[in-house]
Amino acid sequence: MFFDAYDYIDVPRQTDNLEADVKALFLKNQKEKTFTHVMNVSKTNLRIAEQFDLHAEICQISALLHDISAVMTPADMLAYAETHGFTLCEAECKYPFLLHQRLSAKIAEDYFAITDKRVLSAISCHTTLKDMPSKYDMALFLADKLSWDQDGTPPFYAEVSEALQVSLEKACHVYMTYINRSGTLLFPHTNWELAFEWLNHRNI
Repeated sequence: MFFDAYDYIDVPRQTDNLEADVKALFLKNQKEKTFTHVMNVSKTNLRIAEQFDLHAEICQISALLHDISAVMTPADMLAYAETHGFTLCEAECKYPFLLHQRLSAKIAEDYFAITDKRVLSAISCHTTLKDMPSKYDMALFLADKLSWDQDGTPPFYAEVSEALQVSLEKACHVYMTYINRSGTLLFPHTNWELAFEWLNHRNI
């Protein structure tokens, strides 16, 4: 089992209800705030799915599992990545918590037995996006940002929401442009840069 190496993680018995299992894992490990965020992202991603005619179950599952690695410490995320041969960019080495998107995809696959590549891809890039993202990748990326886990309304909410009425690509570009210009990007992740370059060439 994926979590066997981490004795500080309290792992509940799994059921056939994914949402219940996600809730149990978060709450048993004192991650109530993360669970609230995950449920908000799920609701937002379902609205995006309806707007853009995406498969609702894919959007819901990817949202429920996108932050599941929050039960791990960033140090253990980095250790796992190094031990298992992940190719790391400078941003991930400097800020190991950025690995949570890739570790969440790994946990989704290994522990929750998720095999749908669309789900795993969306989870694995929900923080940074990536080059040539799918609609599911962009949907979760936006749902995560519009349902952020900080107090109040995101300062970019209105602008990104307006762009979302045009397209997923437009909304992603507006959000990434805002972050780049605001100086709030901790360190340029390789996938972030590739995604932004791809969006810049989409004529949006």
